[in-house]
Amino acid sequence: MVSGSCTDEVTLNVSAPRLWKGAVCEPHILYPKLLPDFFSKAERIGEGIGAVNVFYFAPASNMPLGSFNKNKIVVLDEATYTFKNTATEGGLIGVLLKSLDYESVFVPSGADSCIAKIKMEYETLGDKDLSEEELKPIRDGSIGVLKAVEGYLLANPDVYA
Repeated sequence: MVSGSCTDEVTLNVSAPRLWKGAVCEPHILYPKLLPDFFSKAERIGEGIGAVNVFYFAPASNMPLGSFNKNKIVVLDEATYTFKNTATEGGLIGVLLKSLDYESVFVPSGADSCIAKIKMEYETLGDKDLSEEELKPIRDGSIGVLKAVEGYLLANPDVYA
């Protein structure tokens, strides 16, 4: 088993409060709506810290048929726009990874913009680190969902205003 991590930053043209509401408070509602080729459906079990988001992958996602990803919320701090979850089942857990923790912080950078700082920490199942080729879809996916939420919020300025 090897521990690893990666970080990314992306500037988004929506405010941190709006992005927080869409990407953190309601991903189970927005992600399947915005990315139907990737997520066939989603649900949230419970509320607040300890709640579990379950995302079911669509056939076009190139994930195994019927696959899903369960993520338990471990940090939910609206005052600092900090969110952290731990993958508990599905997705890459048990395939490439023993564990995967995802953290995002939305740093306000203007009235209608913010910087999303993303950090992923993982432990592999094997004795080698993930290659850049293996990390790329994970990193691109986390940025991609934020960009999709950004696009939706820009097209719908009254949503979460």
